[in-house]
Amino acid sequence: MTRFYLFVVLWSLPFSFSQAQTHTLSVGIGTGMTSSYTMDEGINKDPRYKDRYDIKFAPISLNYGIDYEGYGFFVNPGIINIGQNFYVTNTVGGQQGLRKINQQYINIPVAFKLHVIDLAFFKLSLVAGGSFAYLLKGKETVSHSVTKLNFPTEVYPILPSDYTIVYDGVVTPEVSEYAMLEKKDFKSYQVFALMGFRSDWQATDDWLVSFDFRMNYGIFDPRSDDYLQRLNAYQALYDFPGRRRDLFAQINVTLSRYLEVEKKEKNNHPWGSPRKRRPRG
Repeated sequence: MTRFYLFVVLWSLPFSFSQAQTHTLSVGIGTGMTSSYTMDEGINKDPRYKDRYDIKFAPISLNYGIDYEGYGFFVNPGIINIGQNFYVTNTVGGQQGLRKINQQYINIPVAFKLHVIDLAFFKLSLVAGGSFAYLLKGKETVSHSVTKLNFPTEVYPILPSDYTIVYDGVVTPEVSEYAMLEKKDFKSYQVFALMGFRSDWQATDDWLVSFDFRMNYGIFDPRSDDYLQRLNAYQALYDFPGRRRDLFAQINVTLSRYLEVEKKEKNNHPWGSPRKRRPRG
């Protein structure tokens, strides 16, 4: 822990020297939760699925912040779980199962804070920035009971032998945790743009409690190029071609130790003040 504090203090030195004003440093740990909306053109056109919304955990994160009068910055690396779940619906709209999308990342957001309210004990800030995320786990599965589903006709040639084509759909057997995508079918990284709010409360002279609400938008389609080629060739039984982006809301609670760094007078003579000359005569 001592090494970690030393690291963040050294990391902040360039900011400290570049700003001739009092500022505060904060280092802490937090936890939170996410709720995802998977913006998938294929799912939106696919009659087999209907939206469902769930909460997933962002179990742990670290926080390092530096605040000046009116603005600040923070870095908030942590683990997040995202991905929306969908109901599987039969040919008449009845719910028959679930399609689950699960992606776990180590996410490293860097953001700018604009203090809207800036009091000694409380700050409310607008937040904007971006993050780089590295994929730890990725999986997409579908489960449903014996039912009748509307498969696109393009996938009829790859239907398993126990799937029966009838005049108004395809009669399917019970399916449990059918793997649509595995980790190798996702990109190993993602970049998110983020916007939101942060409130910082001074709980004591040394401790700060922060509450965050952020919206995060994935810049890239999270699926791999190889999978997208198979998808566009109708080689994915339970999927439909279309672009995908991840959008998720995140709420975080963080407890931080903070330190106020006082402004020092600028010394224009780094090797000491010049000697005063005595008058001659």
